[in-house]
Amino acid sequence: MNPTPLNPSPMSPAPMTDRKRAPMSDLSRRSFLAGAGLGLAGAATLAVTNLGTRLALAAPGSPQTGDTLVVVFLRGGADGLTIAPPYGYPSYRKLRPSIAIAPPGTADGALPLDKSNPNAAFPTGLAGVVGLHPAFKPIHDTLWREGKLAVIPATGLPPSESASRSHFSATRYVQAGSASTAVGGGWLARMINTMGVGGVIPAVDTSARSDLLRGGRGTAVIPSLGSFGVNGFPDRDRTATALRALHAGTDSIAGQGRTALDVAARVATLGTELRPGYPKGSLAKTFSELSSMLKAGLGIQAAVVDYGGWDMHSNLGTVGAGRFHDRATELAAALRAFADDTNGLDEITVLVMTEFGRTINENGSRGTDHGRGTTYLAMGAGIRGGVFGDDYPDEIADEPTYGDLAVLTDYRKLVAEIVTRRAGVSDLGVVFPTYRGSGSLGLTR
Repeated sequence: MNPTPLNPSPMSPAPMTDRKRAPMSDLSRRSFLAGAGLGLAGAATLAVTNLGTRLALAAPGSPQTGDTLVVVFLRGGADGLTIAPPYGYPSYRKLRPSIAIAPPGTADGALPLDKSNPNAAFPTGLAGVVGLHPAFKPIHDTLWREGKLAVIPATGLPPSESASRSHFSATRYVQAGSASTAVGGGWLARMINTMGVGGVIPAVDTSARSDLLRGGRGTAVIPSLGSFGVNGFPDRDRTATALRALHAGTDSIAGQGRTALDVAARVATLGTELRPGYPKGSLAKTFSELSSMLKAGLGIQAAVVDYGGWDMHSNLGTVGAGRFHDRATELAAALRAFADDTNGLDEITVLVMTEFGRTINENGSRGTDHGRGTTYLAMGAGIRGGVFGDDYPDEIADEPTYGDLAVLTDYRKLVAEIVTRRAGVSDLGVVFPTYRGSGSLGLTR
């Protein structure tokens, strides 16, 4: 491990009638679709917009191969030093006198990440360096002990690509996979596009706010199953019947319209009730509905779950109380239920990421401010459990007292390994066009 490389911180349309309609031209049908919540997005792609639900049907491609990649984005800049606290460093406790997590084996201590778990792997020097926040016990007791949870500390997009402390800019950069304005869309969208996958819905964004799947062919934005369908009319079924009649022809617009309606009808058959084993809460509800979609055989190859509330400038807290404990508890419970519901994440890889980390020291409000390095989590049946990374500081230095945990592992290195080894992507240059790194962390099976 290298000496501490720290960077100082600067401070709805009218209802239809029963009257007969004359045959519609492509243009008039196109206009009607736009007003009804259905709009065309090019000759090869149909986009459906229904009060927050968008669907872009990809052209038929190859069958699904590899894992489904589920990206959980912790919006707000999650504190990596609380996700995975370096409990053994005296300076960690000195710089965080109110919010530091105690060592394993003590009251409210961190969950151990060390070689006591024979299923876990560690690069040289990383065993026992960091632990896991106690709120993550539901996945520590299962996925970690089963060798299916990887913890990657001191990671992120390096300063050479992005030194922004702005939530907006940093989120855009990390979701695009580059700070270059020449790189369009999200890296997960480019992954889907280069795969050319088939399926009814190759990709799902459950948030309606993420850029990870922006530009992705086959992406459906489904914040909830109950919202998906032909919306904006007093009678949804009657409207769908009318739309089918309008798309009874043999031209491409008619064919795409029927396909969109078929997809909406199929998704509408999925139950919206909470699946067995899931706790109450909006995040658990999202994972429950995602599991239903995966089990329905829609061909989903990628999904995004956006979970905000991590910008904790005050009252970050420690164990059993505080904002971090509350968010992490909900996250861990939902991930545990999702894993249990999907046979231990069989053929599923979950990546938990965020836009940036927080400052090493706590501020006067017992919180932390915008920083650099953070902690990512990867989990799944194809993940090799352990702590991974290119490096980690030998110590959390106490000078300067206001600084950052450096980014020592480019997050694209771990994502590159996942998308090539687990999702079956061969053209990594399309997914991350400005990334020049090489090698792997060894976190996949």
